[in-house]
Amino acid sequence: MVHLDDFIDDGGDDEGPDVAADFAALKGCLKALADAIASTNLAVINAAQGDGGAATQRVQASVGALKRFHDAMKILEAGTEDDAAGEDEGL
Repeated sequence: MVHLDDFIDDGGDDEGPDVAADFAALKGCLKALADAIASTNLAVINAAQGDGGAATQRVQASVGALKRFHDAMKILEAGTEDDAAGEDEGL
């Protein structure tokens, strides 16, 4: 098994991509996506049991997790845009 913590410390280089930020954003994306899936599943279970209040809370938690996922994806996408700009300048 590979531990991402081995890659988090990028050596403090000011040049090149910020690997630590990318891994932190990736970790945030995966956690938020897992939270969204779990909350959605629990919302369905609560709705099937007739507990509308609990289902509503789970849906709200799922929406919050999807917002966190979206915010973390912005960080990752910004990194790929910077990489693409650097490659275009090198031509």
